[in-house]
Amino acid sequence: MTRKDFRLKMLLGLGRTAQVFLAEGGGLEVALKLPRKEVRQDPLLRERFAREVGLSLSLRHPHLVRGLWGQPYGEDAFLALEYCPQTLEARLQEGRLSFEEAKQVLLSVGKALLFLHERGFLHQDIKPANVFLKDGVYRLGDLGTLRPVGEKGGEAAGSPHYMAPELFKGEDPSPFSDAYSFGVVAYEILVGKRPFRGETYEALLEAHLHRPPPFTPLPPALDRGLKRLLAKNPRERGSIGDFLELLEDQPPKKEAPKPKRRWFF
Repeated sequence: MTRKDFRLKMLLGLGRTAQVFLAEGGGLEVALKLPRKEVRQDPLLRERFAREVGLSLSLRHPHLVRGLWGQPYGEDAFLALEYCPQTLEARLQEGRLSFEEAKQVLLSVGKALLFLHERGFLHQDIKPANVFLKDGVYRLGDLGTLRPVGEKGGEAAGSPHYMAPELFKGEDPSPFSDAYSFGVVAYEILVGKRPFRGETYEALLEAHLHRPPPFTPLPPALDRGLKRLLAKNPRERGSIGDFLELLEDQPPKKEAPKPKRRWFF
């Protein structure tokens, strides 16, 4: 498949490096990423797009958005991904998730993150907008921010609402910073709101660096596990794997019984 084999249907979004279109090709609807003009003119951005193409096509996991076809370089560079019609961000706007669905989301995203870490990569931008839903399955996407574990310097990535405290201080990312971002998403899904809020970058910096996460109504063991993920010091932070084990041990929540219907004659 080449870029010319796809028929564009509508624009889905604009990113720093690419335009994303809903497109049709190979008998499928796909999310087609096309590099912006400035990417083709900037060697660093050009390499970043090419790396995303290569990693999307080579990394395979049930809970990663699957790369289908791509060309990393040249005027006809593109990346075709499986099309997932909804994001977790949009799903949360419809209302709070049930505990069972929240558990499903976190197990899916957590396992995808552990897979990336085992393969030697950090995601760097874990947030609801980068989690996608298709056919009842949640998948982690946007591999454009992937970075080798242990890489020093370079350009950092991330969204201030979900960034680890050490990243605000200019330190290099690590699996611990991914764990923190995952913890913020877990808190938002399980509690129904973000643990740290602010209208400006400075307000978010202060909150992530200095404020403890607010009270949660979660079971004590789950609350403690979540707070460990959100530890300010990365050396004291819990691991994603430990939190997933804790989550899997949680019994299903019982639905409140429906009120009995009363009849009047």
